[in-house]
This record gives sequence, C-alpha cells and structure tokens, in this order.
Amino acid sequence: MTYAISDIHGCYEEYIKLLEKIGFSEDDTLYILGDICDRGEKPMEIYNDIMTRDNVIPLFGNHEHLAYINLRHLIKNDVSKLTKDERLDLIDWLTSGGKPTFSEFISLSKADRMDFMEFLKSFSMYEDITINGKRFVLTHAGLGGFSEDKPLDEYTLHQLIWERADYSKRYFSDPNAFLVTGHTPTANIPNHGRPEAYKANGHIAIDCGCASGGRLCAYCFETDREFYVDKIKQCRFVNHIGHYY
Repeated sequence: MTYAISDIHGCYEEYIKLLEKIGFSEDDTLYILGDICDRGEKPMEIYNDIMTRDNVIPLFGNHEHLAYINLRHLIKNDVSKLTKDERLDLIDWLTSGGKPTFSEFISLSKADRMDFMEFLKSFSMYEDITINGKRFVLTHAGLGGFSEDKPLDEYTLHQLIWERADYSKRYFSDPNAFLVTGHTPTANIPNHGRPEAYKANGHIAIDCGCASGGRLCAYCFETDREFYVDKIKQCRFVNHIGHYY
C-alpha cells in the first residue's frame, strides 16, 4: 500500500503508533509531506527512523526550511559565533516552534550535524504519482500561482511550501487528478472545521493538527481511507505569547 502523512511536528510516539496502526511494512511506501520537525519534543527521533527506511519519501516543508536556514550556521560553530542577523533569525525560529529541533541538533556531534543537513537537502519539493489510474500531486502547502499548464518544476520553493492551498478551488480539470497537501490544519479549512482529512474539490488535505492537540492522519491512496492517532500528550514547548503551538 501507499500512504501519506503530514505535519508530524516532533510527535514521535504518535508517528510510531500510526505506523503500527496501518501495519506499515517494507512492502509499503510512505510519503511524508513535510514539517516533521519543530513543536513536538522528539523531531530527531523521527528523522532518525526515516533515515533507516528505504520506503519512506520525505518532502520539504516550511519548518524544514526554517530549520535548514538556521541550523546551517551551527554545523561547525556554536551560538556565540553567530552574527547579529543570524541570532535574530534564530530567535524568530525558536519562538515559532524551533526549540526542540534546535535543542536536539546542538547535542549532536559535528559529523552527525553535517549528515543531518545533507539528509534535509535530499528531500523532495513535490511528488507526482499515479495509483490505480488516479494522479496525485503531493506538496507540503499547495501550488501557489497555479496554472494547469505550468510544469511542477517551475513552481518556486515559496509556492510549494509556504503558500496555502485554496480548498474552495479545484486545481485540476481532470476529475481523477488530486492535490494532496498538509500545512493548513484541516480544522481551519472553511466549512470543514474538524481534525479529519478534508476531501473535496479535488483536494486531499491531511494535516489534522497533531502537535496542537488534534490527530495524526495517514491516508491510503489505494483504498481512499484515513487512519488516525489522537494526540497522546500536549507539547511542553510553548511560544512567546504563551500558547501551545
């Protein structure tokens, strides 16, 4: 079977429990649509698990982007050697959920830090797959500046990982073509409003807000079914205005 999960956000126990729930095996394939890190307490444990599996294909999310642009300065140096602008960027990231990722990263050896950064650089920006005669375009956030004639490799990084999909809009005229995304918690999608996969207008949205108290969702492409694991425990890292994120 072929599955997709998105926006795990450091929720390692929920991630492992969800893999167990779907009976994930070496014969299956899993696409993770970005935002593996930040917010939850164990992002590196999830990355380490993915690195051991040949059948897991991670996509770049906006939180991977935030992590990469900040952690690249810390491959060989410590925080004290950052420039003023680099420190300001780091503070912005930490207050946006980056603290657990940062804390685990700086505990790594220099060699492991370099290996991790190379691993992040290997992530896909998008995937375009066909299963049972249906086309699925996978991105983290959406297809900003969408045109049906526009090749996928012409979309910018910002359009793929930051610009939210318009869930009121059908992107592909082909009824057997679907846009599969995370990034936008499904409870925030208008006229949906609950932590369940959103499937309408040619969209399959699967960020069910696990790190903020929702659920982690796995979508199976062959069966059009979803599987859920509820949030086990609340994240202890809070943002600068005192809210869980």
